[in-house]
Amino acid sequence: MSSNNFFSLRRAWLAALCCVAVLGCASPAAPPNEAKIATLKKLGFTPASEGWEISLGVRLLFDSDVDSLSQDGRTAVSDLARTLRELGIDRIRVDGHTDNVGTAKYNAGLSQRRAESVAQYLVGVGWRDDAIERHGFGAGKPVADNATPLGRAQNRRVVIAVQVE
Repeated sequence: MSSNNFFSLRRAWLAALCCVAVLGCASPAAPPNEAKIATLKKLGFTPASEGWEISLGVRLLFDSDVDSLSQDGRTAVSDLARTLRELGIDRIRVDGHTDNVGTAKYNAGLSQRRAESVAQYLVGVGWRDDAIERHGFGAGKPVADNATPLGRAQNRRVVIAVQVE
């Protein structure tokens, strides 16, 4: 991803957060499901088989063989965690993924460590540990072609998913 695209996505994501504040979604009472869903869509969440998923503006991408969050990743997770609490979302699923470099066993562990890294950061910003489900999928769910360096980079990610009840 070029730096211009990165900053455009980041700006759009931050604008969506500002929109949430302007629309009053930060009120103590949880908004109705339709309002929650509209806000999730504005934040970049998409419907998934088990709730709503997001790959943040910084996409929570990881360098090869790295399981710790970048500074941009920590900022994005903090902002998202706060917004989800304001929406009344109280459970999060964190899914770790890898590219196809390395053995299946190694990638399974690496993806689990990536999910745990994000989960522990969420705990550090106020989420209950027992409200965070963690999964490591290894290289089993690629979103891009692992035959190219760009595709592999896109597959080294963590996805955050929520349920709207």
